[in-house]
Amino acid sequence: MLNLEDAREMDAGKRFISIVAGVYILQRGIKTAFKSPVLAVQEILLGSFLLYNGTTGVNFLARRPKEIAEVRRNQIQGNDPDAVPAFV
Repeated sequence: MLNLEDAREMDAGKRFISIVAGVYILQRGIKTAFKSPVLAVQEILLGSFLLYNGTTGVNFLARRPKEIAEVRRNQIQGNDPDAVPAFV
């Protein structure tokens, strides 16, 4: 019912923004590698993660409801188009 194992796919606009931001942050991290190595490692990791998300199109950071009450609230509000509302 919850499909917690399925990752949500990103649309083309989000993928493009993720790739552009990932390239920018990655090259910035590579440039500052000798000035401040700690900040550079963080930027390289973040840029690589954004590039990976953008190229694969899978958003691993998408928040999923963990409690049944949250799932029902989303169904009643219409946020989940594939689910049947709890009151039907």
